[in-house]
Amino acid sequence: MITNKYCQRIGILTLFIILLSSYVSAFGVGSAYHKEYPLKISPGETKEVIFNLQNPVGTDITARPSLTKGSEIMQLTDSKDIAVPVGSSIDVKAMVSIPSDTKIGDIYPVEITFTTVTRSESGAFALGSSVGRDFNVIIVPTPKEEKKLEEEKAKLTEQKPGVSGTTYIIGALILIAIILAILFITKKKKRK
Repeated sequence: MITNKYCQRIGILTLFIILLSSYVSAFGVGSAYHKEYPLKISPGETKEVIFNLQNPVGTDITARPSLTKGSEIMQLTDSKDIAVPVGSSIDVKAMVSIPSDTKIGDIYPVEITFTTVTRSESGAFALGSSVGRDFNVIIVPTPKEEKKLEEEKAKLTEQKPGVSGTTYIIGALILIAIILAILFITKKKKRK
């Protein structure tokens, strides 16, 4: 009797797993930039960033991109819903534009989210699972500005006031004068 109930539960669980496996989705997002590898860009510069949507198994999906953070510097080139057939990958482009008056060293966090969209029988859209990608945008000097900064730093290093030979000679003469004065005073005291 116990083994019969046990077998029945295993059978129901197996049937449940088989039915749910048709809804498996391995939707993912790839990008050249992430938390450990931020985007480095100079003031006044614009750069294209590509996000790769991947759907290796499951069913065809439709993904809706949205910017969660960083909309002041990043705009989506492809802002419409994106069809990602099973077994394929699709590139989604965005542009990062930095104003020319931005300070070197500023950091902008950026986050983009792709949400799966399903159409119901009535024609309405329903949002499903979402996958996001976030990274920092770090403002750095242009190569020309960086070279200029290095040259200025080298000039400052060369111009540092050092101890010259004349300073050593003056110091030595003062030291000799002090020693002679001490010797003169001690001889005078011995004579008295």
